[in-house]
Amino acid sequence: MKQPKTLRFALSLAALAVLLAGLLPDFLAAAPQEASPHPRIVWVGYGEASLETLQRLAAALDIWEDRPEERKFLALVSPEEEAWLRAQGYQVEVVRVLNPTLDNPLDPRYSYYDSDYTNPLNRYVVDFLNEVNNTYPDIVELIDIGDAWQASHGGHHRDIWVMRITNEDPAYGPISEKPPFFLFANIHAREVATPELAMRYIRYLTSGYNGLGGYGIDPDVTWLVDWNVVYVEVMQNPDGHRVNEQYSLDSYRRKNMDNDDGCADPNNWGVDLNRNHNFMWGIDDSGSSPNACAETYRGPSRGSEPETIAFQNFISTTVFRDQNGPNGDYEVPPVAPVTTTGIFISLHSYSDYVLWPWGYTHNPSPNDDGMRKIGRKFAYYNGYNPIQHIWYYVNGPTDDWTYGKFGVPSYTFEVGYPGSDCGDDWFFFDYECIDGDQTHRSLWNENRPAFLYAHKIARTPYLTAYGPDAQNLLVTPDPVPQGQPVSLSALIQDHRCCDDTPENIGGAEYFIDQPGQDGTGIPMSPQDGSWGGASETALATVDTSGLTPGRHYILVHGKSTTNDWGPFNAVFLTVTPPAQCEPVEILDVSTTAAGCTVTF
Repeated sequence: MKQPKTLRFALSLAALAVLLAGLLPDFLAAAPQEASPHPRIVWVGYGEASLETLQRLAAALDIWEDRPEERKFLALVSPEEEAWLRAQGYQVEVVRVLNPTLDNPLDPRYSYYDSDYTNPLNRYVVDFLNEVNNTYPDIVELIDIGDAWQASHGGHHRDIWVMRITNEDPAYGPISEKPPFFLFANIHAREVATPELAMRYIRYLTSGYNGLGGYGIDPDVTWLVDWNVVYVEVMQNPDGHRVNEQYSLDSYRRKNMDNDDGCADPNNWGVDLNRNHNFMWGIDDSGSSPNACAETYRGPSRGSEPETIAFQNFISTTVFRDQNGPNGDYEVPPVAPVTTTGIFISLHSYSDYVLWPWGYTHNPSPNDDGMRKIGRKFAYYNGYNPIQHIWYYVNGPTDDWTYGKFGVPSYTFEVGYPGSDCGDDWFFFDYECIDGDQTHRSLWNENRPAFLYAHKIARTPYLTAYGPDAQNLLVTPDPVPQGQPVSLSALIQDHRCCDDTPENIGGAEYFIDQPGQDGTGIPMSPQDGSWGGASETALATVDTSGLTPGRHYILVHGKSTTNDWGPFNAVFLTVTPPAQCEPVEILDVSTTAAGCTVTF
């Protein structure tokens, strides 16, 4: 697996003079209120400005990237903001001036929300979701959790959809009791790669995608859909996404379309939905802005936006239960128990990071050890840089809320990075970067195993992340007649990155057709005669006499010498009816020996 990339956003804590001391509050109060038809992308050289000053700037400006070794950051600013920066002594280099009045459609290979703006290739998120929902009625449920802002303000009606994927047969248990994994995308409208990844995970769990996955095709997908539940929200900000469908490179719309909070500029109005959640909302002006035209505007009140209300209500009533509370919105919760169930991932772009709470402060959360272990495991799979936070503060973000109110480990994946392997733009990556080709990386191939790992550990993530992995499962013979034993083998090894030390292997066990509690399965034996190595091949002979004819899956997991059990991996086994002796017809019996008795 790839190793994480070098930290790009780290800032020296030895930064010197505060260049704008005493002036920034005036800037926040005087942010532009008039129309600014020509926003521009700029590099801003900040010289010896302090970390505190930069954090305050980040709350007011739309900063995309920082290059600390060059002492400059990249931002999208209005002409007034550019003029103010120059007046305060910053060195400003204009990269490109936008023209949001000109159509500059998003590459139609990306899916648009619906046909309100025509996609020449007829690729629409709503059509995709309905098609999957209609094709897989036994394992898929499409849920309308609410509306985006424009629906109730005289604009186009856009629903916010969540796709639930799990086997609905009661034989697999109540859905409300299954371990939940929530995959969340496109809260920032311009991050158009993220819905594509979410849709691919839906495909992966249903029909399969690019020859991998598929319910009833892939054993891991099959047991996860049977016994766990995943919720996939493809697009949290469909109103904003619609703007980028038409204007893309001349818009970079990030916020929702709320236009009645006091900002008169159509290019700048809206609420940053990732600053609008209830937990620690607006706790200071360093992690969000009170100014309605700022790109980090947090909204007029906590949870004010219909998109936020829909999401928070659905999570609270359907997905996660409170496992670290009750605590108020401005109260740090106690540590969540190690038996906490559920996990949450929010997809963003860009920077190749795995982040976890807190965002509103740089202090660690009560469950920092466990979240760090999980985050670094994600980084083992996708090769990103796993850190709790980047250099600026974020208050009111999604993952602070899901962890702060429910205790579930919660993460932000910042996917992709502009450059030769994803194209030159910062957010509108070359479409080839989603699946990859000879000259582009594959965001899907990078993140699919991380999604799958989150799905697997959702039952007890704070515990399971400490255990080793099971891989290379094999059963022979397959298929097998009922009653004939089969040989089962698996490689058990602890994969780590980022200074986490792999543990030696202390055992393995298997279950048939249903995951069980750690340590209650059928034990396996080490091939070399004793446990304790860095990797071990585990063996077992499986009795098939009690298995009905048909296809089954065998679930294997291993434990470390510190008794930490890892996630399950599965392999199919097909059992055929037992062999039957064919009737024998005796045509003739003859003998020349006298006095013999023949019995039939």
